[in-house]
Amino acid sequence: MQIAVTSPSVDPNGVPKVLVVDDNDDKRFLLRRILDKTFNVLEADNGASALKVIGEALPDVVLLDVLMPLIDGFEVCRRMKADPRTAEIPVLFVSVLDPDQHVVEGLQLGGEDFINWPVNATELLARIQARIRSYRPLNRLRSVVKEQSRQLEEDRRREAETDFELEQARRVQQRFVTNVFPEGRGLAFGHQYRPSRMVGGDMFDVVAVGKDDVVIMMADVSGHGLAAALLTSVTKVLFRTAAEQCHEPAKLLCWLNRRISSYMATGEFLTVFLASWNARTRIFQYAGAGHPPALLLTPGKRSAERLYVSPGIVGIMPDGEFQSNSVRLSLGQRIVCYTDGVTEAMNGRQVLFGENGLAGACARWSGVPIEQMVERIFREVDQFVADEPHRDDQAMLALEVTK
Repeated sequence: MQIAVTSPSVDPNGVPKVLVVDDNDDKRFLLRRILDKTFNVLEADNGASALKVIGEALPDVVLLDVLMPLIDGFEVCRRMKADPRTAEIPVLFVSVLDPDQHVVEGLQLGGEDFINWPVNATELLARIQARIRSYRPLNRLRSVVKEQSRQLEEDRRREAETDFELEQARRVQQRFVTNVFPEGRGLAFGHQYRPSRMVGGDMFDVVAVGKDDVVIMMADVSGHGLAAALLTSVTKVLFRTAAEQCHEPAKLLCWLNRRISSYMATGEFLTVFLASWNARTRIFQYAGAGHPPALLLTPGKRSAERLYVSPGIVGIMPDGEFQSNSVRLSLGQRIVCYTDGVTEAMNGRQVLFGENGLAGACARWSGVPIEQMVERIFREVDQFVADEPHRDDQAMLALEVTK
């Protein structure tokens, strides 16, 4: 068979590359007419040539026909997802097949969408652009992580880190620390973040979704320093990408667990607490993996209720499953999320601040504004450890139902 392939040279202007794979000349021609004004269009007329172009050009999106001789579209997708270099490239199946019968197989293989032929040009362009917006930041971030990891290995061999490098990393991470919170969702927030070094592996994020919902994440990456800080950046990008598509905590956590594993080195992992809040129903739904229980504070009650999550960790077992729980909150109730650096703060007598110590501090300061509550809790932690150094990163995110 004659193989026809458009040159996979990189567009010098940075125009996104879309690979059209179809053994039908007329379909490729029509797709090129639709895409040519917006994208750098590459073509392949069979599965073998498609895999060659994908490996050389690394396109931003692949439009893939299913029914092709020798290597069909499903097999091309399977091989792409098995290759770490191409596994994250979005695949959109474009086929005359009935999507009700074949969409599940395509999605199970790792495809992101299934579009029935003939296509709506406006819808097709919108779907491609949406995938590119998700893929390109992650692809750039993967390259950054890979390069930073290489530099870290060199630093470990030399056993030296320069103050300049650490200061630059600190500035980058500060841009990833959430300090602007959604308004008009019936919540007030208080927060505090303290890395044990100049940069750290704890993080939290809050994202407004739709008209009424807020999605929340608290995460703790294993280790400290620059390597952990880089993984927090990856985690935040993945979380924000997924939260726009799905804000059911258990499903979101499963997706995050599958995706983050490809960025983790041996022995690296993270614990996570994920939650969603609906301002209309006041339902607080949550899930997690191996993370300390959040604390629920109720006005007039001296004790805090613990919101436990699933055991295990994120990033080790991509097929892990997690359970969601929910609670309906009322006016004035507060949720306190934190990392174990707070409860495992240790004084000179080798005594931990502990979960009971934190619950007691929360109860003592539950009557002050929520931002002040967080500040005073951290003041109590500092008084408890006295002159002992903080050996772990510490993060806390508290929220209060205000209406």
